Amino acid sequence: MFAVDTFIDTVQGAKKQFVTTFVTDKELQKPLFAFVDTQTAFVKQVVETNKALAEQATAAFQKFAKTAKA
Repeated sequence: MFAVDTFIDTVQGAKKQFVTTFVTDKELQKPLFAFVDTQTAFVKQVVETNKALAEQATAAFQKFAKTAKA
């Protein structure tokens, strides 16, 4: 999970660096930074949801496999 968060933070950091480099108006930078922060929170929540779904599916399949053997 740590690698996924690091990748997300790296990509989003690159977006912020792009804004810092090419958008010189500080008032215009603020909403762009807020947008990137919102994207970051959204993507991290999607990853967490997918992780939880995978864990539940794995547990269900393991339970099914145990009952199928009996």
